[in-house]
Amino acid sequence: MGARDTYQVAIVSDPQSYPGAFETVIEHVNTLDNVDFILLTGDLADTGIKAEFEWVCKVMEKAKQPILAVIGNHDALAFGKDIWSKYFGPEDYSFIYQNSKFIAYNDNKYEFANVPDRAWLAEETQGYESRDYTIVTSHIAPWDTDLELSQELKDMGVDLGLHGHVHRFDFWQLAAVQLPHYEATFTKEESFGLLSINPSGLTLENCSLKRCVVAQVRNR
Repeated sequence: MGARDTYQVAIVSDPQSYPGAFETVIEHVNTLDNVDFILLTGDLADTGIKAEFEWVCKVMEKAKQPILAVIGNHDALAFGKDIWSKYFGPEDYSFIYQNSKFIAYNDNKYEFANVPDRAWLAEETQGYESRDYTIVTSHIAPWDTDLELSQELKDMGVDLGLHGHVHRFDFWQLAAVQLPHYEATFTKEESFGLLSINPSGLTLENCSLKRCVVAQVRNR
């Protein structure tokens, strides 16, 4: 595809028990010319059984764009941890795209201990000064009991956090920290988030199948 300074990322979250709505969202995202990839921010399954992951994977195969998923709390129920490890890969990973780094991390304190892995995050965010943006994604935004994480991420050079879990669109940042955290609604509503990256900054939109509404603009 070559170097690009302007592109979009779709943020889809919580398909869970609604594979039909998930398929509708994916089919709609397929029609958007500027979306380069999709971030699936967790809770692919509802109870962690194999059949649920199979339903979601069948829909994922219909996407024209690559889909990169992060583990959710429901994904770790029952047999979910083993299924995730075998078919989806590590709970924490990162990649660089168009001189921005995307870091996916597990912040599910329900089914895991000692998350997120702060030492790993500190290592992965190194070199942020030479990148356009450093963007993190996790199923759950920093918890009320761990709001220090937002400050720590900001100190690591993170520019934006992308999340799901709350089943509604939300955008927040701590006044003293000013690190934006965006949460996409669940696919039952046939809606998704849209991140636009361009030389002037970042734009976040809440999208239905009919229209997108700007949620936040963050200039460089």
